[in-house]
Amino acid sequence: MPSSMFDFPVMSDTRPDDHSLPAFMVSTTRGFLPRQEPIIELPKEFAALESLLQRMPIKTLSGEPGLLATFTFGDTLVKELPDLTAEVEKYREDLVVMNALYRDYSFLTSAYLFEPCHERHVRGEEYGLGRQSLPRCIALPMVKVAEIAGFKPFMEYAGSYALFNYRLEEPEKGLEYDNLRLIRAFEHGLDPTSSEAGFVLVHIAMVKESGALIKGAVEMLESCPSQDRDRFNDGLRILVGGLKKVNAVMNTMWNRSKPQGYTNFRTFIFGITSQSMFPNGVIYEGVSEEPMSFRGESGANDSMVPMCDNLLQVQMPETPLTDILKDFRQYRPGNHREFLEAVRDCAQQSGVREFAQGDPVSAALYLQALDQVRDFRWRHWCFTREYILKQTSHPTATGGSPIVTWLPNQLTAVLTQMAETFEYCKSINGVDEIMETVNNQRESLRKEVAKYCGERGVAAPTTAFNDRNNTFHGIFRPHSNATKTQRLVITADLTKHNLTAITPTYAMTSRHAPKQNPIERRKGESALSEFADYVQKQQALRRPAGQAPAVLEDHDELSILDELGLSDDTKSHIRLKTLLTDPAEENVAALAEHIKERLAEGHGEVLFDVGLEDNGEPMGFTRADWDVALERIGIVGEQLQADYKLLMTRNVGGDVEVGQRDAKDTGFSGKVILRQRPDSVDDVIETRIAVVGNVDAGKSTMLGVLVKGGLDDGRGKARVNLFRHKHEIESGRTSSVGMEIMGFDSKSDVVVSNVAGRKLTWEEIGRRSAKVISFTDLAGHERYLRTTVFGLLSSEPNYCLLMVAANNGLVGMSKEHLGIALALNVPVMVVITKIDICPPQILEQTITQLTKILKSPGARKIAVFIKNREDTINTATQFVSHRICPIFQVSNVTGYNLDLVRMFLNLLPHHGNYDSSAPLEFHVNDTFSVPFVGTVVSGVVKSGVIHTGDTVLVGPDSLGQFQTTKVRSIERKRIQVPACSAGQSASFALRNVRRKDVRKGMVVLHKADKPDPTTGVLSTPKVYREFVAEVLILSHATTIKTKYQAMLHVGPVSQTCAIIDIDRQYIRTGDRAQVAFRFVQRPEYLTVGDRILFREGRTKGLGIVKRVGYDPKQPLNPELQKELDKGKENQRDGKSAGAL
Repeated sequence: MPSSMFDFPVMSDTRPDDHSLPAFMVSTTRGFLPRQEPIIELPKEFAALESLLQRMPIKTLSGEPGLLATFTFGDTLVKELPDLTAEVEKYREDLVVMNALYRDYSFLTSAYLFEPCHERHVRGEEYGLGRQSLPRCIALPMVKVAEIAGFKPFMEYAGSYALFNYRLEEPEKGLEYDNLRLIRAFEHGLDPTSSEAGFVLVHIAMVKESGALIKGAVEMLESCPSQDRDRFNDGLRILVGGLKKVNAVMNTMWNRSKPQGYTNFRTFIFGITSQSMFPNGVIYEGVSEEPMSFRGESGANDSMVPMCDNLLQVQMPETPLTDILKDFRQYRPGNHREFLEAVRDCAQQSGVREFAQGDPVSAALYLQALDQVRDFRWRHWCFTREYILKQTSHPTATGGSPIVTWLPNQLTAVLTQMAETFEYCKSINGVDEIMETVNNQRESLRKEVAKYCGERGVAAPTTAFNDRNNTFHGIFRPHSNATKTQRLVITADLTKHNLTAITPTYAMTSRHAPKQNPIERRKGESALSEFADYVQKQQALRRPAGQAPAVLEDHDELSILDELGLSDDTKSHIRLKTLLTDPAEENVAALAEHIKERLAEGHGEVLFDVGLEDNGEPMGFTRADWDVALERIGIVGEQLQADYKLLMTRNVGGDVEVGQRDAKDTGFSGKVILRQRPDSVDDVIETRIAVVGNVDAGKSTMLGVLVKGGLDDGRGKARVNLFRHKHEIESGRTSSVGMEIMGFDSKSDVVVSNVAGRKLTWEEIGRRSAKVISFTDLAGHERYLRTTVFGLLSSEPNYCLLMVAANNGLVGMSKEHLGIALALNVPVMVVITKIDICPPQILEQTITQLTKILKSPGARKIAVFIKNREDTINTATQFVSHRICPIFQVSNVTGYNLDLVRMFLNLLPHHGNYDSSAPLEFHVNDTFSVPFVGTVVSGVVKSGVIHTGDTVLVGPDSLGQFQTTKVRSIERKRIQVPACSAGQSASFALRNVRRKDVRKGMVVLHKADKPDPTTGVLSTPKVYREFVAEVLILSHATTIKTKYQAMLHVGPVSQTCAIIDIDRQYIRTGDRAQVAFRFVQRPEYLTVGDRILFREGRTKGLGIVKRVGYDPKQPLNPELQKELDKGKENQRDGKSAGAL
């Protein structure tokens, strides 16, 4: 029996000067990278080869078009390249030179074979056939060097395209990313800012971190046979730490290499096996008369994750897809293959997985390691989806694996093993969060694979998502303390319920249907977050009537990068340190241009890191550098009519110092905010925030304190000025939709009166501000829920501020308001008030309850508690992510943490997408009759631009008609302006319109100025009484069938609707369905893509309009309609027979 001890010779000293050893040998210092830096230039005997390689790329190092750009590479190669096999023999003993020759001949091989495919791809055609034979001058030396170096005679990931294909721009700087350059490239890769360079260099930067993986693996394998638990756990910690670094580097791929650029150089890294370009393989002339076939370069040939698979004993399913995975093992350096086999054998013999599961702490660490492998494979799948599936219809990956199903095969195996491991460590804190991610990703993966298989006509895998033990679904409820037995019972209950739900005997009336159990109720909550994301994406398709619908491009991972300003573009990389400190005059102009672009992206403001590069790397500023940089920012700010404010500093000192990030952080750095001075009110940045929470949570008091600048007396002094009605003042409770504004000037200071206690008018705030926060103060009492829902939908909030009283917790309507905000997919922030009067243990209970609800499947929020200046600034800059939920703990009486809330509001990024170039659409959410002015309507401009004096249509009325009028004047924040554009809230004075003729829910549209070319008459807006929507039922005790009625909210429209058709017999909590609605009172102006909420008492469902109008001749469920018609016919026949 072989020994279970791990005795593979892992290097610590890589002996870089010893060329008698293979270039690739596993070490704890360089990991899976080559032992030494790759050879850049070939020996002089290979000058002809070197010349061709330098002239080959589409864009050469000099910037000139290369041979591949002119499609002349193949002909030139045949004319110029001699057979250098004899010269290869001279260097047989120098294995490092052999590896360089292998790299360079493999580049020639791929370029020659795929050049015709590239030419067709450039013309927008299919790849077609590549060259079917390889000339002797390449084939003979290629086979020779591959044999000596230990590779297949075709391009591989490690030996040629990636890991042996880099050089250091400045050797003394080592393997820092910005110091890496490619040696060979096909497209624009010699330019370090290109997508090809980013694609390869990120892989090198990832593998740079692999030494820790090898060190951790060795520790685990050496300690496991001796049952040394502490050393084994330390090895796991090293492994997890290394994987985290690898994954962090991997995530920079989004910024370094763009999806639309990947397909341009991807043509050259395909293989021969399973590719349509080579149906019969390739003839290697002079080597074999039979065609040869090899897999192409693929990141799947990397050794890091396969090592983890072997070490952690991840059980891959026995499928043809796993056979491809095994075949990939041959396409690695020989030493890497031997190491992976040694790890696999030792892990099996010593029982690594079983030993890890024998102790809860070890099992939790083992689960963390699996979680990092999951993270890696999930991100690999995301790359595949964004870079390949959405860019090309070619069915196979570069390595010849099926593009849609291969990666999910491995990812599902990891998810399943995590599910099994959870049972051994569920008592450990933190594992619930890991398993919540597993549950969510498993379901997302299943849906995505089914989607892309359907789109491509590929058979979806039938077993890939089935569990080995059939116990996955229903087990992992992160907030449940159920035992294993109880968890299995829950699964059985769900299975039984699902089977019952599809039987005809269950089709009873809603009144007699059984009550929901807690599991059924959670179905609606769990589906909410995913469906809200779906609705948010579908709203991108929304267009006013008469305009062509948009095409939805789904780039989930890229959208957040674009919002954060991390995305790359075609411009050359800017070294901020040079722009900030270099004395050359042109750098001032370049910095001004850079900041101008950032200001435009941020709608007039930008957060700027001083002393840090865009990727977060420190610039190593000294005091002198810091002073020069700040002075230059001030100069540029004056040029751009912008002011800056220092938000926080590190190692600088002063009032805003937050201290070092770590012991290595010695350079001066900080964050500043730049904000432009507005030329007019039109240029003022506007952010709308809806303030919600249960009655007595302190909403109005909080706003009063923020707006006035003083503190409350504990008896409601601060809230009085916000109330609109006498009964509100008497009861202390808001019953209407209140509006308040808060201003910040260009220097980021709050705009307040110089006289203590005096509240500035809206006009004063608007004229002195560069940024205005508009608060919508909503009612907290249940009897005013309709008003609150109307306020939430009609005010088009950019953010939602949920107020929670520390002494009460998340009770009453707070949960309802949070659910509505989640349904609307509005970013949520939480303020816990009254902490000055709340006992510590009650406050702790409130925080625990709040965190639990935010982490639940329906919310999927990451609670971030804001405790200091640094937390505030970092969270505000990341708040474009809907998953983050900042939480403040404040007192309106003592003023505790109010400064952090004000700072956070000042830094809130602009959020929301509005199209000013589209036709005008203004939603009316309130109406007034102003003396000496006339009828005034207020609301939000959904799209387009409106000017004073424009002729507009207002409607629809009860008959669906529109009234023609003119805009007499426009006000924003009670300041008269000449125009108003998309995304802005405003009030219009309308000419010759009575107030009783306008109502909330109407729209204002431009009147057509030209007749329709087909009819010759002016077109009028269309209104609809019926429409079809896709809905999700959030909560309903029984079943919902046709004739069900509920209050329906669409933007500012609130009207009772009846269900007239469903795509199935009935719907229940958690169901998604196509539903046809009919307005009971009057038709409304609707557009495909509008978001809807409907409720009967509390919120029942969320949906999105999919079609306006409804044709009874085309029912949503034709089969059910046929049965109903047949039943009616039988009933009539029965009556007729009875009469006879």
